[in-house]
Amino acid sequence: MSRTYRIAELSFGSSRWDSSYSFDIHIDRFEVQRFGCEFSVPMVKSLIQSLRSQVDAFAITSLPKEIRFDDRTYVHRQTLEVMSTPSSVPICSGERLKELANINGLSLAIKEKRIVPQDGIYFPLGLLNLECAKFLHEKHNARLLYGDLASLFGIPVIADPHSKILAAVKFGLHAANLTDLKKLAPGQSSRARRYMGAASSLVSLRDVRHIFVDLPVLLLFEPALEFVRGKDIIVPYSHPRMEEALAPYKPASIQSLFPENFKWIHPYLNYSVLDAALRLSNGVDAPLSLEAWEELLQTKTEVTQATKRYILGARPSTQVKVTQRVRKFTRRINAEREPDFAFVVHCLSYDHLFRAPVVGPLLKRAPPEWNPVIEKNIAKLPGIVYGRASGIVSRKTGRETTGILYGLFATPKIMREEPPEVTYEKIEKLCYHAAEQGAKIIGLGAYTKVVGDAGATINRNSPIPVTTGNSLSASATLWALYEAVKKMDLLVRDPESGRFDATACVIGATGSIGKVSAKLLSMDYKRLCLVAPRMERLLELKAEIEILSPGCEVTVSTKANDVAAGIDVLVTTTSAFDQKIVDVEQLKPGCVVCDCSRPLDFTLEDAIKRPDILIIESGEVILPGSGRQFNCDLGLPGNVVFACLGETALLSMEGLHEPFTLGREIEWSKVRRIDHLAREHGVELAAITGLHGLITDKEIALTRKLALERRRRAG
Repeated sequence: MSRTYRIAELSFGSSRWDSSYSFDIHIDRFEVQRFGCEFSVPMVKSLIQSLRSQVDAFAITSLPKEIRFDDRTYVHRQTLEVMSTPSSVPICSGERLKELANINGLSLAIKEKRIVPQDGIYFPLGLLNLECAKFLHEKHNARLLYGDLASLFGIPVIADPHSKILAAVKFGLHAANLTDLKKLAPGQSSRARRYMGAASSLVSLRDVRHIFVDLPVLLLFEPALEFVRGKDIIVPYSHPRMEEALAPYKPASIQSLFPENFKWIHPYLNYSVLDAALRLSNGVDAPLSLEAWEELLQTKTEVTQATKRYILGARPSTQVKVTQRVRKFTRRINAEREPDFAFVVHCLSYDHLFRAPVVGPLLKRAPPEWNPVIEKNIAKLPGIVYGRASGIVSRKTGRETTGILYGLFATPKIMREEPPEVTYEKIEKLCYHAAEQGAKIIGLGAYTKVVGDAGATINRNSPIPVTTGNSLSASATLWALYEAVKKMDLLVRDPESGRFDATACVIGATGSIGKVSAKLLSMDYKRLCLVAPRMERLLELKAEIEILSPGCEVTVSTKANDVAAGIDVLVTTTSAFDQKIVDVEQLKPGCVVCDCSRPLDFTLEDAIKRPDILIIESGEVILPGSGRQFNCDLGLPGNVVFACLGETALLSMEGLHEPFTLGREIEWSKVRRIDHLAREHGVELAAITGLHGLITDKEIALTRKLALERRRRAG
């Protein structure tokens, strides 16, 4: 009989990465909640006391070998296990597994020459990894370098003659009176980070190739991570958010020492959680023996029979659920070529249901009064394989990329009314099917990337990486807007600043695409107006942009109609339903509107009312290649695709199978990177499209003429 266990992961690091997730081993399910303890031992102890009756195990991550409980006493971690909780609620650190896996991983990496010990290895905080340092020194005569942050944590300084620790930052910490991070007031934490960032500048890393760092230590160095640029980063275990944090600084590589045969269980899994899960699965309170861990680590890519016996304990007849999944994923489902990527589309309106195979023709015959009932009930159907993509050929590599497209019957209206979990469940099933087919990444289209936490939960529960495509969407939006403004030829650039002497506006400015669009527009326009419902968020964004673009005058408003008359360029990035975000009659003649919202904020009726303004849709793109690339109807002409689909295909062309864009924040670095990749592989802006299809140069010229006439009449 299957059981569900609850594990509280108490991390010595920041609470910023707190999350909940679940995974299966054998027939048992494990639900994990992470609690970041902000480098505070008292908080660790307090959580153990308060949660002991609510969880089945504690997983303690990244505590130093010795931790300070008061001004005089140092208590070893194993003592903490005995003191803090009864044996019925085990405290698991995974230390035995971590040390063994690290040594095994280092040995393999050195053998394969991914790590060259004599090229120098820097430990920002070696106290968490003394066994690795000792191994590297004694077995491989490695050249080691340390930045000793021991005094900051209240840990006794360990003088190790073998590792030649350099206490490069110690004097700075004492000078700043930062001797114990857990005693810092919130306002002092930024000062602590600055001093820790300075540590790496005090230690010369010019001729050091590798950096060995634990996740909590990495967080401490933010935002002073410049020292990782161009270096090989070695981590005991990886984490998607860690990789996102490192990406802007462009390390040469990130090498995780986490055992290969456990990586696929869940991307957030670490040693302590794995330790807790296996103890609970076997019904043991004591730490696992070194021999048991050695048996587990003997495997390569799949769980062997020996590992099965260990995990199953007294239940040898039952199979391992996660192993079945992995085998299933590698099986060929059909004779077609395995897709490189997958993408999820859905019906943007009730009329779009008519495009659906089989049910579409039937719905056309239904009386209009049935529409609300049909729309609500058809959304309950599971996702389908909607079509396939082929013939996408990278200009950079010359390799063909293929894809599989899934369709959901739910409209944005229904998705908004339903709990996010309903949509999550449907998409997660598609993620597993895509993995079975061989896809290595899956993208979310239209409102599926807006629901809930914008893809983050789906990515956690998916066997393959998930992206929302918003980075390329933001970039392509500005491509399209630039082309439209250029063809309208109504704005003049200031020769001194290089900016248009005009006012740009973003409605929905505090959203993911809106925020990055606003930042980009601030570099090209003298004046920028930000519009969104919440004033406090607008003011935060205004402050960011004023630092980023001091030459741009930034204003904010919660009502678009109040500023509409002065707008020259408008970008809308909302999720509005059945409501007008701005009165089209209020807009300035000649205004160029780029509607990025799905469903669209503007209608064909709006365009008819104001033929003197140019309304375009967000930048759709054309993928490189020839022939018909999609065998399904995307509602776009020819081989034109939505930019979010374009990003998914582009990442696959690059071989960059990672959750590139997730959540409601789009990183600057990723927009720049996806823009660069698009140009490399040959992804181009499609012809400018509007509410009625392609917009020709002749139509743009007519819109310009009508705008000038209306301006003259207005005086």
